[in-house]
Amino acid sequence: MKKILIYGGSFDPIHNGHIKVAQRVKTALGIDKVVFELASSPRWKSPIVDSKHRLNMLKMALEPYKDFEYDLFEYNSKEEINYSYHTALYFKEKYPKDKLFMLIGYDQVNKLHDWYEVDKLSKLVNIVAYNRKEKEELNTKNIKKYNVTIISGPFYDVSSTDVRNFNSIDVDSNVLSYILNNRLYFASKVQKYMSEQRYAHSVEVALLALIIAKNNKVNRLKTFKAALLHDIGKEVDVEFNNKIMNKYFKEYCDLPKFSNHQFVGSYLAKHDFEIKSKEVVEAIKYHATGNSNMSRIAKIIYAADKIEPTRGFDSSELIKEVVEDLETGFVKVLDANREFLLEHRGDINNRLTYACMKQYLNIK
Repeated sequence: MKKILIYGGSFDPIHNGHIKVAQRVKTALGIDKVVFELASSPRWKSPIVDSKHRLNMLKMALEPYKDFEYDLFEYNSKEEINYSYHTALYFKEKYPKDKLFMLIGYDQVNKLHDWYEVDKLSKLVNIVAYNRKEKEELNTKNIKKYNVTIISGPFYDVSSTDVRNFNSIDVDSNVLSYILNNRLYFASKVQKYMSEQRYAHSVEVALLALIIAKNNKVNRLKTFKAALLHDIGKEVDVEFNNKIMNKYFKEYCDLPKFSNHQFVGSYLAKHDFEIKSKEVVEAIKYHATGNSNMSRIAKIIYAADKIEPTRGFDSSELIKEVVEDLETGFVKVLDANREFLLEHRGDINNRLTYACMKQYLNIK
C-alpha cells in the first residue's frame, strides 16, 4: 500500500512555495507520490489566466521532481464548480488499495464545515493542512471532527498573488520565462508600453540580468524589475516625452535625445508601476548613459542592456565576464562601449557617459 498526497489548487501560477510545502508534507508523512490536481473551476477562487496556461506552467515546475506528477480530472471536468469530494471519489477509484491524503490550504481549515459533503470527504481521504502562519487561530472543532493533520514548518514568503502583481519572482525559471513569453500577469502590462521587438529585447535583458544578479549575490527581484522596465519610456509619443522631460528632468534636456527614454522610463516606473525602490528607479534612469555613481543593480542593467544575446554581435565573452564577476565585467562592457562610441560617433557625446567612463575607466 502506497501513500498518495493529492495537492489541489488553482496554481495561478505555481510558485516555489507550493513545491516546498509539498516536499515538507511528503517527508513528514512518508508520502510515496504527490499528485497535483489543477482546479479548472475552484469554488473559492477565480483564476486570472486560462487553465491551459496554468497547466503548462504546472508541468514545467514539476519536471525536476520524480515523485511529483499532475492529474487532469478537474482540468477536464465540465462541472461549473469542482468539489474536493468528487475529486476524492475519483482518486479512490483510481487507487483503491492505497492510502489517500489531501492537502488543503491552511485558511480552509476554518471553513471545512462549509465544504460540500465534507463528512464523506473526511472518510475517503486524510485531510492535511500545512501550518504557514504560527499565530493564526484554527477551528479546533473542525480539526477534531474531520481528523485534520496539521504539519508545521517554515513560512515561505511567496504567494501567487505576489507573482501576479510583480512583487515576487520566486518561481521556477522556466515558469518565469513562460510568463514573460506569453505576456501573463504583470508582463501583459509591461508589453503594452512597447512594440513586440522592444518587449522581446526587454525580456532578454531581464533574463540575463537575473543570471548576473544570482551569480553575484545581488537582489534578484529588484534587478528583474529594473531590467524588464528599463525601456518603458522608449516609445512614448513626442508630446508626452517633452512634457515629462521639461517638468521633471529639465537639467537633462541638453543631453542627446536618445537619452530621454531613460528619464521618462524612471518616471513611468514610479508612477505607473508604483516602484518605490530608489535603486530600481535610478538603475532605469541611467541605464543608457551610465553615470558617475552606479549601484550594483545599475551596473547589471547597463551591462545586460548592452550585451544581451540578441543584440546582433557575439557578446558571449562579455556575458561570461559579467556573470563571473560583476565589477570586472561591468568595466569591460563599459570599455567595449567606449570603443564602439568612438568608432561610430567620433566622441563620447554626453556628460553623463563621459562622467561614467572617467569614474570607472579612469580616462582623462
